[in-house]
Amino acid sequence: MYQFILFLLVITILFIIYSEYTVGGILIRTDSSGKDSINISSMFNFMIHPLKNKLLWNYKSLDINYPFIIIISTILYKFDFIINYFL
Repeated sequence: MYQFILFLLVITILFIIYSEYTVGGILIRTDSSGKDSINISSMFNFMIHPLKNKLLWNYKSLDINYPFIIIISTILYKFDFIINYFL
């Protein structure tokens, strides 16, 4: 179980880095004084936005859809576990 939680943590960190690189301005934003600041609530809202809106469930935006990435990652993790268990 610990390995799975660590796996999801790594996937989440990679997702945040990828989303910030591709979309930009989600986690790191310029504040009113012109300095870059970390906006955790904005990233959290971006990550759960597909649960509220169907817009991010199209084929072209699945790479920035956090629930989709977590589901696919979990399936791949469990599939690898099943293969290793039976071999």
